[in-house]
Amino acid sequence: MWLFIFGLILGAAILAFVLWVRSRKIQVAWYEWLMGALALILVLVILQNFVASYAEFEPTAAWMGVLFMGIPALILAVLAVRLPWQRHARGKA
Repeated sequence: MWLFIFGLILGAAILAFVLWVRSRKIQVAWYEWLMGALALILVLVILQNFVASYAEFEPTAAWMGVLFMGIPALILAVLAVRLPWQRHARGKA
């Protein structure tokens, strides 16, 4: 049941974000949406891996998974936010 509620909250958050981007008229390219989606998927995989590894009493594996999957997720998320933000700021100036 909690996965269903988590999915509803995640879907509502994504919808709110998309509506906010469109209301601000921020131009986002297709590859930026793709990078953001991949970063979100990686974060969800990290969360699942972390919880499952701790449930198996393997905290070292949990933290190593966060490290090795978290760095690419962080890079993708920063690029997905920075590129449209930079383009939007340049268009306003």
